[in-house]
Amino acid sequence: MATSGRRLTLALVCLALTGTFGCTSASDGTGGEGKPSNASNSSDTSKSSAPPGSSAPPTSTAKPSALGAADFCPVAPPPAWAARSKERRYPSGTGLDRRGIAVGADGDTLIAVDSGPERSELVRLRNKGGDRRVIHSIDPLVGTKKIQYGSVRFDGRWVVFEVSHDAENWNDWSLYAWDSTGDAEPFLVTRHDKKIAGPFLFVQVQGGKAAWTEGTKSGKKAVHAYDLAARKDSVVHTGQVSPVFAAGDLLGWREASSASSPVQIKAVSFATGKPVELPPVIAKIRGAAHVTGDGDTWAWVSPDYRTLYAWQPGWKESATIAKAAEDEHIDQMELSGDLISWVGGKAVWAADLRSHSRTTLTPEYGSAVANGESLLVSYLEGGYTKDPSKRKGTTSYVLKAPELAPLPVCTSWKPIPQPTDETGAPGTEQGVTM
Repeated sequence: MATSGRRLTLALVCLALTGTFGCTSASDGTGGEGKPSNASNSSDTSKSSAPPGSSAPPTSTAKPSALGAADFCPVAPPPAWAARSKERRYPSGTGLDRRGIAVGADGDTLIAVDSGPERSELVRLRNKGGDRRVIHSIDPLVGTKKIQYGSVRFDGRWVVFEVSHDAENWNDWSLYAWDSTGDAEPFLVTRHDKKIAGPFLFVQVQGGKAAWTEGTKSGKKAVHAYDLAARKDSVVHTGQVSPVFAAGDLLGWREASSASSPVQIKAVSFATGKPVELPPVIAKIRGAAHVTGDGDTWAWVSPDYRTLYAWQPGWKESATIAKAAEDEHIDQMELSGDLISWVGGKAVWAADLRSHSRTTLTPEYGSAVANGESLLVSYLEGGYTKDPSKRKGTTSYVLKAPELAPLPVCTSWKPIPQPTDETGAPGTEQGVTM
């Protein structure tokens, strides 16, 4: 991860560096008191097979902001969803602070960090934690420097992970890869020059290829695509670009042609590295702070981090999904099937594209990461406290989007597209250099 003077995705970084969730500034501001707002409880959707008698987890304690027709309706977390969350649950181990940071598309394999007083271990967990394999380990302190795991992704075979060597220098990082199908140790993919500033490191992995954006001596940023089996690196693009994101079979980034021009979305084939033509609605976007997609459905956040938009085939224009309150932001956005998740206020939220409603996924601060139709959610049991001795550990669970019954239908929602004048230029808080 990199560099000073740029907006940091605080929720993700606090989770990655401290193993806690108490320092997120990302927020939706809608809070949700567990009561539906203009949502019909008589959904025309299929019934869940969740066991009876299950109860929903506590909802966020944040106060709801004023809602308009553009917002998906906030509803109470359904008991059936809570029951599903118990089917793939990974609690902290004894004497360890466990935080899930990546998930396999099958939903049954978790990559986590187990942190103890003197050692942190990157582990693979299967069978609800019964099958535990240590991938890599680090000493959290080397002299005065704090060492930690950063960005991690898993494509079902390859685990690619960042080791940040100095909490005071976000340019000081290494990237490693591990083949989960064999017994070999992880190998070094690249060691970034700590003197070269670059965007925060967010690695993507798909089909045996890893991708990331890295700073160069010229000041431009290079998009790397690395063949993990062949151990061969290539640069597919150079420019004023953001960290990369995955959208189905596409590898994308945000780019500006100059310091004053608005940001556009660009993409190449993840497999070939060749440029691809984006859907017209996505190609014409001129303002976006975060972007994600699955090749069909797309979601992005406004340049000021306060409005979440989406588009999918069949929609003529983009549509507003959620708005943040004045002093809050939308962050850590992920897409899994028909669900768009994000960190907002004091909880992780999920919007259901089938019903135009949304609900909380955590009692309080947390994080979420998606892979295909699987969504990994993590949060601190009992909430955040500054005193490590009083923390009750971290719980991670996995939801499979197709297994979840749709939320109650929101009858008041109306699709309002992103304004055409909502743009963001590089070199600012909304820029591509973060």
